[in-house]
Amino acid sequence: MIKLFAITIAALGSMVIMAGAQEAPSPPTAAVAKKCRELEIKAHPPVLAGSTKTGTAQEEREYFARCLHNGGIMDNSNEKKGDDTHEVPH
Repeated sequence: MIKLFAITIAALGSMVIMAGAQEAPSPPTAAVAKKCRELEIKAHPPVLAGSTKTGTAQEEREYFARCLHNGGIMDNSNEKKGDDTHEVPH
């Protein structure tokens, strides 16, 4: 019984050591954050005040978070393209 207990403790200890040895992902750098900000603005252009096009804030945050997660590399082929025209209030 004591032998089984010792083997179990040894196995659990080695699992903890192996889990601690894995490298955690590094935090994004300022350069990556700036690049993601530029890509986010390009993908979701700002709208003018008074515009009827609203509700993109959550999409912008999700895009920025995905960009940071991917290290600043985004494939925009599947993204919703923002049009280059801006509505001007009358």
